[in-house]
Amino acid sequence: MIELLQTILEHASPPQIAVQHAAHRAVLDGRSIADVLAGNANAVVQAAGRNLVTAIDSHVCDSCRPA
Repeated sequence: MIELLQTILEHASPPQIAVQHAAHRAVLDGRSIADVLAGNANAVVQAAGRNLVTAIDSHVCDSCRPA
């Protein structure tokens, strides 16, 4: 997901801040799903969920900051 957001940020021309912000909000709003995945019994799913939680929690960019 984070890679998709980065692609949106890098290739939007001209930049469409509202679209970029909406994409970021969609990922951030889905963080609870990442938490569920991080608690999965399957070790592979759990690791992917933890990686996603870490990426979401550490991601910062101009599009994510409130106006």
